Parts: sequence; structure tokens; C-alpha cells
Amino acid sequence: MLPLLTLLAMAAFLPISEISEVSRQLADTLGSTRRLYAVEHEPVPVTDGPGVPVAREGGGVPIVLDEVDFRYETGNRSALDAANFEAEAGKTIALVGPSGAGKTTIAHLLMRFWDPQQGSITLGGHDLRDYRLDDLRGQIALVAQDTFLFNDTLRANILIARPEATEEELAATLERASLSELVAGLPEGLETMVGERGMRLSGGQRQRVAIARAFLKDAPVLILDEATSHLDAVNEQAVRQALEALMTDRTTLVIAHRLSTVRGADKIVALDQGQVIESGTHGELLARGGLYAQLVAHQLAGTAGRSAA
Repeated sequence: MLPLLTLLAMAAFLPISEISEVSRQLADTLGSTRRLYAVEHEPVPVTDGPGVPVAREGGGVPIVLDEVDFRYETGNRSALDAANFEAEAGKTIALVGPSGAGKTTIAHLLMRFWDPQQGSITLGGHDLRDYRLDDLRGQIALVAQDTFLFNDTLRANILIARPEATEEELAATLERASLSELVAGLPEGLETMVGERGMRLSGGQRQRVAIARAFLKDAPVLILDEATSHLDAVNEQAVRQALEALMTDRTTLVIAHRLSTVRGADKIVALDQGQVIESGTHGELLARGGLYAQLVAHQLAGTAGRSAA
């Protein structure tokens, strides 16, 4: 009799225990709803322009910054102060300078995450504010130091750049991005799940996925934001070869702290505290003895010090 009463008591208590679980789930749902509401009502910093013709021919497109001023809402000084420079179509422009100089801000403005408070940026002769956002960002491919990968298949993570790509185009992309051997060695090939943020891939492999996306997108403008900064020597060499192929016939902006990676740029733009201090080739700027030469000397001294240690 006692076991039966015990079972009946437990059965009677179950609905009450579920009430507490439902209450917890409701509290979680309300919290999530409040956060979604806040995101939905966040002010939109930029809006679509009226639309302009989009460049389709190869060889890249020119980029011009004209007296660009920009200050972040939380900043106490200008991130860019009357910044001027021009990137010719198909050329490689390196942006160098100390941390906080404004290098990444230029990349963000080019993709229109924000608009400058003063001055203008043109792409292909058109002000960025005249483009529809999808059209503008469709012309720019980004390879950053931290590649975001979704918890999905390798195929899905590459095709996000151009979902309508054919199998032939995807295969060619894998070859150009030096990913073919990796895919061949995976038990499920392109259908392999990469894990949250790509944790099942090495840093070099994640970077090559980012390069594959850029190849597949085939945009006329390429931004490389510290694309090899977190890689060891072996992975960096493989990634660098893929990047050199990717940069061909594109207007490329290279953002780098390691100045050894920008010596071959067509033009180097040295920034400090949001201002363009000087520009020229590697040899020209070294001969000038200005900011760029100081940065090079500082890095060489640091390298020599580590070698001696």
C-alpha cells in the first residue's frame, strides 16, 4: 500500500514541478523578447542610396577619399581627420600606422557601416551614399584576421559568398584557395561540419575558407585586414600564396601591422591619429625618413631583439 501511495504522491507533484519549469522558460523568453525589441528599434546608421550602375568589368575600380572626417559616437577625438588618398583601379594600397591610426575605420567606411561626417568616399566615380547597400557591398570582398564560420558544413560556409554558384565554380574556387587537399582529406568532404566558429579547422584552414569566399564572390575590390597576423610561418606561406592570386586584377586595400607584408604594394599610405601623414612606395618612403621609415626601423629593432634573446 505504501509504495502505491508514494507513486500517487509523486504523480500528483509532477504538474506542480512543471509549473516552475514553465515559469523559468517564460522568464527567459521575456528577456530574449526585450533584447530583440531593442535590436529592432536600434537606429539605422545608413540607408540605401538611389542606386547607381555597378561595375562589372574586371581590373578593379578606383577608390577616392576626399577630406574625410569621422568620429565615433563614443570617441573623444576624430578617428579620421581630413583624410585624403586615391587607390587606382587594380592597384594594391597598403594602410599602415600605429594602433588607432584609422586604418580599419577606412575599411568600415568603405563598406558603409557608417558615413563620414565630412568629406566623401567614391567608388568607381560614384559617392558611396548613392549606392544601394547590397550593390555596394557586393563589390567588396573582405578577408579579416578573424574569420567567422557558422556551425554548418564546409560547403555552406563557402557558398555564403555566392549561393547560386555551380559545382564547377566551387571546385575551381577550392583549387585557387588551396583548399582542395583539405577537402579531399576530410571524411565527409565538403559536407563536413566545421563546428561553432569553425573550431574543427585550424587557423590557416579558416583563413583559406575566407579566401575561398572572396574568390567565389569575385568582387572588384578586396580588403585584407590583418589577414595573416595570427598564423604560424608554414600556414602564413600557404595563405600568402592564395592571397597573391586573389589580389590579381582587383583594387586591394591591405591593412597590416607587420610591414614586411606590404613592401610590394603599389602605394603605401601612412596614417597617424586619423591623418594621412605620407604616401608612396616602400623605397620612396624609406628614403623620405618619415613616419613609415620610423615604423620600419622600430619593427626591425624589435625583430633583432627577439632574435638575440
